[in-house]
Amino acid sequence: MKILYLVHQFFPEFQAGTERFVYNTANMTQKSGHSVRVLTYSVANIPEPDYQISNVHILDYFYKGVPVTAFHYKSEPFDLNYSLRDGGGLDFARQWLKNEAPDLIHVGHAMRVNPFISAAAELGIPYIVTATDFFLICPKVILSPNRDTVCGGPQNGVACRQLCPELKPEFIDKRLATGFGILKNASAVVVPSRFSAQMLAKEVEGLKPWVNNHGIRYQQLTPVRRVYQGGERLTFGYLGNLAYHKGVHVLIEAFRGLTDVDARLIVFGAGEAAYEKELRRLAGEDRRIEFRGAYTAGELSSVLEQLDVLVAPSVCYETYSLVVHEALVSEVPVIVSDLGGMTEKIVDGENGFIFAPGNPDSLRQKMQILIEDTSRLNQFKLNIRLNTFVPTVEQEAFFYLQLYRLALEAKRGIISATESGV
Repeated sequence: MKILYLVHQFFPEFQAGTERFVYNTANMTQKSGHSVRVLTYSVANIPEPDYQISNVHILDYFYKGVPVTAFHYKSEPFDLNYSLRDGGGLDFARQWLKNEAPDLIHVGHAMRVNPFISAAAELGIPYIVTATDFFLICPKVILSPNRDTVCGGPQNGVACRQLCPELKPEFIDKRLATGFGILKNASAVVVPSRFSAQMLAKEVEGLKPWVNNHGIRYQQLTPVRRVYQGGERLTFGYLGNLAYHKGVHVLIEAFRGLTDVDARLIVFGAGEAAYEKELRRLAGEDRRIEFRGAYTAGELSSVLEQLDVLVAPSVCYETYSLVVHEALVSEVPVIVSDLGGMTEKIVDGENGFIFAPGNPDSLRQKMQILIEDTSRLNQFKLNIRLNTFVPTVEQEAFFYLQLYRLALEAKRGIISATESGV
């Protein structure tokens, strides 16, 4: 099989969860003997392209053995990051796909690369979609009308009109129609959590998403087998993108209210400069709080080893959260906000804690429980080891390989789409 992976951004320019999922799947598929390529958009300009088609600069490279093609519009559309318009990209997408001729396309994220989905439909190339967030059903991507609220879905645009009045009704209608169409016309739609499946099925009539948890590279992580006697100094940590919807401000406010002067908070990550500046202002002169900056995938195990507890304080829905599950694989207990798919592997009080989203008092209460009885972490760790299943990247990729085969068999008429389940 010749599989093309579409994603809005990729390594080495970006290395968030979706990029890691796409790399892991492409890498495993390649190891299974199939031909793969990742097609992505380069946010940075490509000053020395390998070639260009019309007004598009194109660069080919390898990332850890996986072939990648990155493209960049010389004149970027103003709505590139949120629209599902094909704009001037459709002709380029048609030409490029005709030259590449993949058997099947796996959409890791439709932002910036959606013209290739339209072109694939025209050319009869089947595609599957993994919805790693809510980009295809939400004009604002994360189902968050403003900084401090979440919504239950667009409700065919009714909720969008009520909660996001700054968006024009015609834009809402067209974008939702296009996004829903991409999902309905896919050979299969896959999501990483039951929560995501419920959200998509509720909004898109007749859609039955498959649930396939993101896999973890176990060999790159070392379990943290620290044993607590009681009274130890605890280190809490945050790992990931620094953006408002990730809720790091909630974590800092909660931590600053702790009475234990020995506890520490380490913030690993980078992101929006203005938000990071605000976080540092919130931290003030509190010497217990450290900002360590970005880390690489290769440093993840050593980063987690420094933590006693990972906190994921998101104030918007998370479809899965790779870092939470990497912490669990490393036997580092987690405290997560009660939003989205993050809580599906957490039993509150048994292998971690769940707190009220956006509520620093609720989070502080959970942190204080552990500070006052650090030995409780021993039971958390044991329950993680014995009762918390997180799949490997090999298991995740095996599922997709079967889905690819079924989609291609359905296309060739060997089996019907109903028989294949796709």
